[in-house]
Amino acid sequence: MGKIREPNKGKKIIGIGSRRIVYDLGNGNVKKVAKTKYGVLSNRREIVTYRSSAPSVRKHLAKIIESGDEYKWITMIRYNREFPKTKEYHQKLYRLWGKFRKNGITPYEILTRQGRPNYQNMRLKQNGEIVVIDYGNFRFRGKKG
Repeated sequence: MGKIREPNKGKKIIGIGSRRIVYDLGNGNVKKVAKTKYGVLSNRREIVTYRSSAPSVRKHLAKIIESGDEYKWITMIRYNREFPKTKEYHQKLYRLWGKFRKNGITPYEILTRQGRPNYQNMRLKQNGEIVVIDYGNFRFRGKKG
């Protein structure tokens, strides 16, 4: 993918996956930069899912501010509040999973294969709502019926 670190020099890396690097821009936002063609696909999938989702679902997806260079990077709001390890929030997450499904989204990686929350992909907004910060593996089909 070339020199991905150069334009982000001096920015703090807060996450490294097999497909993307996440930088803290220091202004309340993060920048996800693709490392591979699959990272570009993940960025594109997040943009399409975010823009195509109903508002009732979109509010649970990390807000995308901008993107560029043919999906090689996207800027999103940074959410810092950790997802609580409580029964109440587990139940809220299961309901959210169903809401995604009902709205034509297969929400991969918010639950583990054992059905437990995937804590690294979720945070809370200031109002306590669950927000998914990594939805690059979601599948968007559109609403049924």
